[in-house]
Amino acid sequence: MTRQYFDMKEVLLENGIQLVTIKKDSKLASIHVGIKMGALWEKLNEKGICHFIEHMLFKGTKNRDNNQINQQLEERAGSYNAYTDYTSTVFTVTALAEELEASTEIIADMMMRATFPEDEIERERGVILAEYKTSMDDVEQYSFQKAHELAFNKSPLRYDVIGTEDNIKAFTKEQLKQFYQKHYIPNRCVISIVSPMEHETIEAMIKQYFGDWKQGAIDLADIVIEKHLSLQKTTYKKHIEQSTLIYLYTFHGLSRMEELALEILNHKLGESANSILFRALREEKGIAYDVYSEMDATEYIKVLTIYTSVGEEDVFEAKSIIEGCIHKIKTREICLDEKNIQLMKRVIKTAVASMLEDSSELANYVVHQKLAGKKIDGFVDDLAAMEKIHAEDIYQVAETVLKKPMMHILMSG
Repeated sequence: MTRQYFDMKEVLLENGIQLVTIKKDSKLASIHVGIKMGALWEKLNEKGICHFIEHMLFKGTKNRDNNQINQQLEERAGSYNAYTDYTSTVFTVTALAEELEASTEIIADMMMRATFPEDEIERERGVILAEYKTSMDDVEQYSFQKAHELAFNKSPLRYDVIGTEDNIKAFTKEQLKQFYQKHYIPNRCVISIVSPMEHETIEAMIKQYFGDWKQGAIDLADIVIEKHLSLQKTTYKKHIEQSTLIYLYTFHGLSRMEELALEILNHKLGESANSILFRALREEKGIAYDVYSEMDATEYIKVLTIYTSVGEEDVFEAKSIIEGCIHKIKTREICLDEKNIQLMKRVIKTAVASMLEDSSELANYVVHQKLAGKKIDGFVDDLAAMEKIHAEDIYQVAETVLKKPMMHILMSG
């Protein structure tokens, strides 16, 4: 089924790397190297270590110093990046196809031979602390962090990926290096490459540059999966102009069909530019500029949130409107019919078409599908399942999920 969308080959290398190559008629090539290691698996004294290591892999290897790594990546004349989330750490380069081999060699060097120079650790510690403080100054990001702290007792979702200030200040070279050597191993790695080159050419290239990477033992603690706490809490932050409201729900245990129904509901509730909440809070009442809902169906996470920011004098009106909209959905006063389902199908089809057109987006999608142990063409099954979803399925999932939220209000004070 996959091949009607792209020319793809999957290979499991001897050292455990899962390699996915996609041949695409394009002048660009994109490589994404993902490690199945993120904030979910960090112990309490390790919160933020994956993010710190992501930064440090650009700071020196046995073959290159910081300046050489960044200069040589810059010389590829494309884009390069890295990011850490709850489930993975990913390094990417997108450039002209003729730059793919040089890009691959640099990333392989970073992944396999990082040295964690002491002086670079101290410089980067300052950078990450500045990033942490910036996130604390961002009212929206701060609100989400407080909401997650309140919503969970033991789940790693209590902590932001960047970690805690105390941990960032305390990480040592030995701690960083030991964690890197233990967990950043080929048998936790997926490499996806989208390029115009032949599959066999790419496979030979990956074996050349990543073949010496030695397997390690996979030793990870179990992840605590926790339903959100049902409560309402108001916290205060000085010198803010707008108050924020966040509703947080978890939805562990839903079938994929139910998750798809929830995606349709989420789109209609707050994700689209003409959503129920947008029209109620912004278009009709004029009390909010930012208002949206979003959901994350990633394994172990399964969170749906509603967010808005309003003036302090409008907080309780906004709260009443949001809860009124949810009540009207659950009591069928707001109509969610076949038209909404057809719209969501078009939204997904548009997103799939956009992803298939963009080499970097396609490589990123593939690396995450494989890291999660999912089919690369999972969107085909989702589109087929959408055909079986009806309005009553959406109302049922609303009744199942949208109840007893964790509700957080942030106000000035």
